[in-house]
Amino acid sequence: MGLFAGGIVSLLSPWFRSRPWLLALYPPILTVRGDISGIFSGNLSTMLHLGLIYPRLRRNAETYYSLISSIYVLTFLDTLGMGLIAFILNISLGVASLEHLPLYLLVPSVTCILAVLCSMPLTILIAIMGYRRGLDPDIIVYPWLSSINDILVSASYAAVAALIIVIGDLGFRILLAGFLCALLVSLLIIHRRWRNSLFREIIREGTAAVILSTLLASFNGVVLSRLRAGIASHPGILILYPSLIDTLGDIGSIIGSLTTTSLALGYIRSLRGLLNEGLRRTLRVEAVAAPLHLLFALITYLLLGMPNVGVLRFLVSVSLLTNLLSFLSISLLALLLAHITHRRGLNPDNVVIPAITSASDTTATLTLLPALAITRLIGL
Repeated sequence: MGLFAGGIVSLLSPWFRSRPWLLALYPPILTVRGDISGIFSGNLSTMLHLGLIYPRLRRNAETYYSLISSIYVLTFLDTLGMGLIAFILNISLGVASLEHLPLYLLVPSVTCILAVLCSMPLTILIAIMGYRRGLDPDIIVYPWLSSINDILVSASYAAVAALIIVIGDLGFRILLAGFLCALLVSLLIIHRRWRNSLFREIIREGTAAVILSTLLASFNGVVLSRLRAGIASHPGILILYPSLIDTLGDIGSIIGSLTTTSLALGYIRSLRGLLNEGLRRTLRVEAVAAPLHLLFALITYLLLGMPNVGVLRFLVSVSLLTNLLSFLSISLLALLLAHITHRRGLNPDNVVIPAITSASDTTATLTLLPALAITRLIGL
């Protein structure tokens, strides 16, 4: 699914050189949407385990509706903040100019609201169906959700970008109308739900976590926009990119989500026990993830129309090296964050997965650079 998402965005490659904001906004949009998805899936999984919500779609507990409402509002507020932070960072580095400000504010918000309206029902359905069948939602929900979101976000982003690039002023007016509608709905939800303690908790803790992670995500966008010439000449890198960050985030989120539930249920009480169990889980997850990176490279090669075999060797090397350079560090970070937030009395579901998805995106982006350098060095 991540490869398909990369293929969708690669359709915009003819405009990468002339419109650097396309690559500058794509990583932070993926990251912020992934962060909010992590908050949603983490809370949903834990609440199912604790019996705070029922495994059904309708006639559920008040907690269920407060969670859904808070995720919508959180999406709008955080994407608006992300756009502003990304603009400040990119204009300071010369990637953006003042005339791009409306794009940095409107495009992320409309893109992510479109994606969340589609992904939220699917997330709930996956969690409830899996739970009813005896599957652990901590393991299945976020990986499925992150992959689905990559496709939904990439498709929404490509559609919104094409609306502006192809239609021009009319497309921008349509985008502005969508933004104002999303703003109105958010204000109505805040007015109705603000007295609910769970709603306020998720908005307060989630906004802080996501805005902090936006700084890393915007840096990813700067790095990717600096590589736009290389990406334009090697489109396979951009097709691989969502899968690399998606899978690394999945590794960290599975470890983090399992750990937050174990802490909530009292199964783990000490840091030593947490690390021992966490490292065993990490190796099990990596035993699945590493071979999959070979498959990612092969599918990317097929999506490119099977050019020369040297391209396949290049993609395999980049994919495997990125995975090997990053999986252990992201797993250790997930374990430590779960322990620290639990000890400080915060809700780990509102902090751990957002932080891990942001860190995984940055880690995957940064390890992409040495992976490319090593690949070139050995002549692949």
